[in-house]
Amino acid sequence: MIETEFAKAYPGYKVKVELMPIANYVENAATAVLGGNSPDVLTLDTLMLPTMIGRELLKPLDDMIASNGIKKEDFVEVLYNAGMQNGKTYALPYRFTASALFYNKTLFDKAKVDYPTDRMSFEDFRATCEKVTTADFFGYGIAASKNDPANVMTSFAPVLWGFGADFLTEDHSKSALDTPEAIQAIDYWVSLYTDKLVPEGCINYAITADLFPLAMNQSIAMIPMGDSNIVKIDGFAKDAGFEWGVVLHPGFARAAGWSFTIPISAKDQPAAEVYINWYIQPEVVSKNNVVLPGVLAAQKLGKWADPLYDIYSEQAVYSKHCPSTPAWTQIQTIVTEELQNALTGVSTPEEAAKEMSQRINEIL
Repeated sequence: MIETEFAKAYPGYKVKVELMPIANYVENAATAVLGGNSPDVLTLDTLMLPTMIGRELLKPLDDMIASNGIKKEDFVEVLYNAGMQNGKTYALPYRFTASALFYNKTLFDKAKVDYPTDRMSFEDFRATCEKVTTADFFGYGIAASKNDPANVMTSFAPVLWGFGADFLTEDHSKSALDTPEAIQAIDYWVSLYTDKLVPEGCINYAITADLFPLAMNQSIAMIPMGDSNIVKIDGFAKDAGFEWGVVLHPGFARAAGWSFTIPISAKDQPAAEVYINWYIQPEVVSKNNVVLPGVLAAQKLGKWADPLYDIYSEQAVYSKHCPSTPAWTQIQTIVTEELQNALTGVSTPEEAAKEMSQRINEIL
């Protein structure tokens, strides 16, 4: 479909879309670039950008941006910023996701508890979890599987940021996870598990694979939910006979997305620029994306104009991105491992925080 549409728009060019397995994606992409076998356009998860930029494997796009009148304000800001380093822009986002807070109105009504509200305080959120947790269902669900550290960050990062803490210092020179605010955040997140406000299995759960089915089965009253699942839950709820709602996540949601880049070994940079500039046009990206577009104007076109998606455009304003550092993959693995230790009682939240910082500082 994309190939056909592009050929109609630009008859002088031919595009071939090749899918790469997500396993070892960055390593395989880097090998292809260094070996001179890279595609002309390479799409990257925004968390992958620091590694590729840090290894100087991507071309700056500033000249292309200027010549085509592309503006930063046309994109989800947090994702656009993720593609910038040292004053240069290396990526243009086309896909955006951030989780809002889904809740089951029917379960709340059954427990006689008030519904959650937009960006409610974490104190109120905890109280809501306690009130809505019953013998029949849990108030909330966290993702803590060590097999999916990125999912854990989607679950944990909003709490960390909501307590005024962060993963690294502002200059990214060392860990910030041993501050009093970070320790409080870790203690809060862990206590949801130890106080049995989330299912026992959460220690091995991921959001879409595990929490989402539990939400569909009405075993959990609230979970973080992205735009790709909101339509599914809407259709399922109608058949299953329950009502639901969605509000802005407490604190800040973790923003994620995918961006277009041009590798240094691209054989036809002019054609790559033509393709990227074509795809990020609102009417094109809105039609071809299967996840909410990272181009703001596209979020109001086609299927994305459905009111179901409005909350995610709003959530973009209250979203943050994990630190843009080449060491991020290692950092999120360390954080996940130490959170697991705290969840299982191997360490206290304070001990986990100190261990995280020590291990992270060793690799920075």
